[in-house]
Amino acid sequence: MPLLLSYSPNYYSLEDILLQDVRVSCTFEVGVPKLGMLDASSDEKDLKKGSKVELPFWMVPTLYEKKVVSFEIPRFYRVNYRQILKADSQVVNLHKWGPYFYDLGLHIANLDLKESPDMKECLVDTIQNRLRQIMDMSQHSTHHETVHLIAHMDELERKLFAVGQSSFRHYKEWIRRESSKINTAALVASHRKRKFAELTI
Repeated sequence: MPLLLSYSPNYYSLEDILLQDVRVSCTFEVGVPKLGMLDASSDEKDLKKGSKVELPFWMVPTLYEKKVVSFEIPRFYRVNYRQILKADSQVVNLHKWGPYFYDLGLHIANLDLKESPDMKECLVDTIQNRLRQIMDMSQHSTHHETVHLIAHMDELERKLFAVGQSSFRHYKEWIRRESSKINTAALVASHRKRKFAELTI
């Protein structure tokens, strides 16, 4: 699985499907016939202009581009939360804000909203500010500490944490000159044991 997700919709990515299933509050700018069932508060057959409906985010880009709906930015990407990140992003529990915080944020920012430039800048600044601490923790934490340390990270940061751990482990193996050792393959070792057992029967 690649480290980073595509920031264009990816039909074959399970992670892309999961992160875009977030419900977004939308207002229909036009009436839509035979879709009244989307508005649980109405018994009308048709969806009237001005109806407010929560839709999964994967529906929003197409409808927004065609000016069928306007939508509210999910609260963790609004200006007051961006100010929290700018003040001190390292103390924020991003996983609680959303397990795919960065990825969903870029999907939203790519819709060319008025707030898109500030959202993108905030997302980039946040990952830059948190990355040093993530890499430091990945290389100086024990196995038992890992679960506690990654609890406040979103999925992208957890992947970076895992890459940091793996890189540091390979570095230590190289320092101990273990990386170039030729070891017996598990399949071959198992075959030898079985042959030895057959000879001793």
